[in-house]
Amino acid sequence: MSKQFHLHSTPPPDRQRSDSQRLAIGVTAAYAAVVLTLALLFGGRLHDWAQQRIVQSSILAELAELTSPAAIAELPPAGAQSQPVQGDQTETAAAGGPSNQPVAEQPAAELEPVVNILLLGTDERPDEYSPPRTDTIILLSFNPNTGAIGMLSLPRDLWVPLPGINVTTKINTAFMLGELRNYPGGGAQLIKDTVSSFVGRPVDYYVRVNFDGFREIIDLIGGVTVEVPYTIHDEEYPTPDYGVETFHLDAGIRHLDGETALKYARTRHGDSDYGRARRQQDIIRAVAKQVTNAGALPQLLSRAPQLLMTMQNSIQTDIPIQLGIELAQRLQEGANGDVQQLVLDNRYGEETFSSEGAWILLPDRARVRTALTAFFAAVDAPPGAQKIALADPSAVRIEILNGTSQPGAAARTAQLLQQRGWQVASIGDADRSDYVQTVVINYGVADSVAAMVSSQLNLEAEQAQINGLAASGPIDIRIVIGRDVLALIQ
Repeated sequence: MSKQFHLHSTPPPDRQRSDSQRLAIGVTAAYAAVVLTLALLFGGRLHDWAQQRIVQSSILAELAELTSPAAIAELPPAGAQSQPVQGDQTETAAAGGPSNQPVAEQPAAELEPVVNILLLGTDERPDEYSPPRTDTIILLSFNPNTGAIGMLSLPRDLWVPLPGINVTTKINTAFMLGELRNYPGGGAQLIKDTVSSFVGRPVDYYVRVNFDGFREIIDLIGGVTVEVPYTIHDEEYPTPDYGVETFHLDAGIRHLDGETALKYARTRHGDSDYGRARRQQDIIRAVAKQVTNAGALPQLLSRAPQLLMTMQNSIQTDIPIQLGIELAQRLQEGANGDVQQLVLDNRYGEETFSSEGAWILLPDRARVRTALTAFFAAVDAPPGAQKIALADPSAVRIEILNGTSQPGAAARTAQLLQQRGWQVASIGDADRSDYVQTVVINYGVADSVAAMVSSQLNLEAEQAQINGLAASGPIDIRIVIGRDVLALIQ
């Protein structure tokens, strides 16, 4: 049967203009947030994608599909009688035709694998010609079956073996060494292989952005709003001319321009490399929130050409376009939601010096393995009961007791967990105030849930394996705050 296309009568000019305007506004509103989020990640590929979408959504694409060799080959020979497909058997029976064959059971949909994307930030200076080091390394994990997202920060001083070149060194040199030693696939492939070997997961894609591009992009989207948990004062912030300057930022809700956001994401003398890693994750979430803010849409659209040019010049990636679209949509949905976050800091290894005198973080494999198991459990959880148990913390009743001499520690911890969706039933003081490590006591919930609570406070998962016999009240988990989480809740 041939496919027919009907032309409708032409509406009056005024109505035609009105319909066209409504259509343009509707399309713009629907796609702008996704496109801009996508552009932040995938830069130079946006133009090609837009061009393909225009062609594919036109009548020409439909005609091309109908007249393709594959479509013609599937047509039945002349005179052949068409056979109803299984889905049409009900209609055949209703029309009085025979229907003796059983309806085939629909197979369960196969789950798609979790996608792991490596986000890299590099400091490339005009007078440096060697490949750059990656001072920002974040593994973004995305579960396409549930929309779950996780961010894992690997500190630049992490001491790891580089597969394929028989070298053990700081992880932030992997990209540079891959370029210098002509590793197959270059520096991007070597650092992907290095992270994959360390975490025990495949790393599928990467996105690399230089710091100049980061600063310009933040300015073009109108800045970002973040909550600065504590005042930062760094008198040794590095400048492009290899000098230093003072960077100061007061605690509180702050709207940052590109220059300030870059400093906030890079400073480390005010706290540490690990604090910097946590701030970088916060900046990523703030960017996602900003580009999906309807109020910022007019400004974003007016600056779209500049955004595209900046991103094309400052971003490299190997992510397929279609996956990028889906990830951008999920990032838009999860910008204000629960995103699993983990920073492998000095609680997961020993800070020491290498034989060459470099400052390094020597990982404790047992602690790292435990932390990664809890982290990936939340991202990997399939649709169903386990996913609901991990992602719906409101059903878990938590009691928080202050085991330190710091006033208000229990209340601030409660606020943190409540912001992330957990139910805090009560707070109070512990039996003493000299707890060094935080203790998580499980009164009967699944170990994976208790491990999730621990991960929200950046605790090692084994601290959630203390099982209580009977709670003194209607609670499922009791947290006794120690000094190890005070920096997090300040």
